[in-house]
Amino acid sequence: MKGAFETALVMLFGMMFMVMGMDYMKVVMMNNQARLLAESSLAILENQNRYDAAVQVLIDHTKDTCTSCILLIEPHLDHPGRYRVIVNYPIELKHIRYHTMAKLELLSRPLS
Repeated sequence: MKGAFETALVMLFGMMFMVMGMDYMKVVMMNNQARLLAESSLAILENQNRYDAAVQVLIDHTKDTCTSCILLIEPHLDHPGRYRVIVNYPIELKHIRYHTMAKLELLSRPLS
């Protein structure tokens, strides 16, 4: 009887921590995908040394790495010739019902 009770407690708490760990791992993976999208977009932008429709087509091909991310590229207001690469992505922790959007922002070097 004691063994069955201990096994039930271990299963109950073990499964709870396993669900929490899976949710946190999903957050880490989403963060990595968003960072990969932002850094690859910034690398394409800096490699081409300009931002126009042809560069946007190249950047659109990299959007497959993060399907739920929102990518924005806009000129920086304080530093002319530089661009801000902004990636917004969702963070969800279902076991505590937490839903929010995270923001990742990168700044390019001056483009000519």
